[in-house]
Amino acid sequence: MPPISRRNLLRGAAAGAGALPLLGTGRTAAATPPASGTGTAPASWIGAGPFAHVYDPSTPAGPRYLNDHTLIKAQGRWHLFSIVGNGAPPGEAPDSTAEISFAHASAPTPNGPWTTHPDALTVDPSYFGEEHLWAPHVVEAGGKYWMYYAAGGRSGAAVNLATSTDLFTWTREPSGPLFRGLAARDPMVVRVGGEWVMYYTEVSGTGGHHIVAYRRSADLVHWSAPGVAFTDAATDTTVSVTESPYVVERDGWYYLFIGPRNGYEGTDVLASRDPFRFDLGGYAGHVAGHAVEVFADGDNWYASAAGWFRQGLYVAPLDWRDTPPPWQSPDNPVAALDADGRLNVFALDAGDRAMLRRVQLDPYTDTWSPWESFGGPAGAVPTLGRNTDGRLDVFSLAPGGANLHHRTQRPDGGWYDWEEFGGPAGAAPAVAHNTDGRLEVFATSPGGASVARRRQGSPGSLGWDPWEAGFGGPVGAPPVVAANADGRLEVFALAPGGAAIRHCWQLSPG
Repeated sequence: MPPISRRNLLRGAAAGAGALPLLGTGRTAAATPPASGTGTAPASWIGAGPFAHVYDPSTPAGPRYLNDHTLIKAQGRWHLFSIVGNGAPPGEAPDSTAEISFAHASAPTPNGPWTTHPDALTVDPSYFGEEHLWAPHVVEAGGKYWMYYAAGGRSGAAVNLATSTDLFTWTREPSGPLFRGLAARDPMVVRVGGEWVMYYTEVSGTGGHHIVAYRRSADLVHWSAPGVAFTDAATDTTVSVTESPYVVERDGWYYLFIGPRNGYEGTDVLASRDPFRFDLGGYAGHVAGHAVEVFADGDNWYASAAGWFRQGLYVAPLDWRDTPPPWQSPDNPVAALDADGRLNVFALDAGDRAMLRRVQLDPYTDTWSPWESFGGPAGAVPTLGRNTDGRLDVFSLAPGGANLHHRTQRPDGGWYDWEEFGGPAGAAPAVAHNTDGRLEVFATSPGGASVARRRQGSPGSLGWDPWEAGFGGPVGAPPVVAANADGRLEVFALAPGGAAIRHCWQLSPG
């Protein structure tokens, strides 16, 4: 039998799905996501600032990484418990079968400085067949701390419990695993009303859909039969998209953070009035981190993240917003050739979000101009269009992220001033040439509700036709556009939640 890795665990769950009951008590896993349970727009949209690296668990023996983790404040200090493993060579993923202990560290603030403590828990094969330790979550109740974690093996996926009175010495629940499932892991426990609710990642018993399951408890030991809080349309059981579920209540709304979505380091946020029913209609934002946890320290909210390729813990300020946050592209910088055949590089300053530019002076000697200010701050990394005569057009979100603005290169190589380009928009647009040489721009609205289109009045013109709303949508990420061999433009966009990729194309060139 192969080692019990996360990938093998999901494959095994899919293979055995026909012989196991469908998860659900009162609510069942559907073949497609259920109808919207949100009713109206969420009370808040979610965004996060840049992540800062605050803790490195590496030792003199070599680099180590953290993955699914938990943070809890006790007696004036923050305590971190996390999956920990040895870093892999560049370009390779670590071996999750070797994740057999939980790292432990503490700090006076979420940003550190962090003090490393001995590992909190190490795998015990004699304890009902434990073969790995994954995804701890710790809550405080009744004068002690309760750690829930995934620790299955060849006998099946299991969620286990250990308790402590001091956060340093942990004792496993004598009766064994709290329950087993098809691929049960990543438990998270929160108080909802007068009971405890555990959310965890699973696959449904029919169809192999990725789901967020839940169970209820009055005493934190005995848990109900499972229900289904969220069903994703995807059925590729080798790649889970409902991992690390985390639920926060605020102003009568419940916010579910799940991932990895829109990339390994991506977490979507879904909002609902009902803590037991979430769907893609409640999309409320995206956080660019893996295995995201959410917590408050006083009046300040934070998101933490980790992952196989990040060598430790990262923390970012979490924003509760009245408007959708702008989409933050990971592509920074961007570059293109100008009319003189020189590369122009544009990037955002990490501190004040000002746009910076650097120009290639000699491609043969790799000589470049100094970085210069190009305006800003900007709401997102820019995108570039190139006119038929080679002049560049730079598009980005205006300061504050409400509208688009752009700046066009003059025929003499200089630049016109920044101009408003319309909006509102949620990201820098996609740009391409039509066959007649006119630039075409495709932009998503805030929150991805729709995509609009705008094109130049004539090739190279400073004038533009009005925006054409209703080009498509909703979308789960900004679109991209490319030209076919015959010149017909084709636009591609991710469906909400990453359920599919959709496309739309011109019927004839131009």
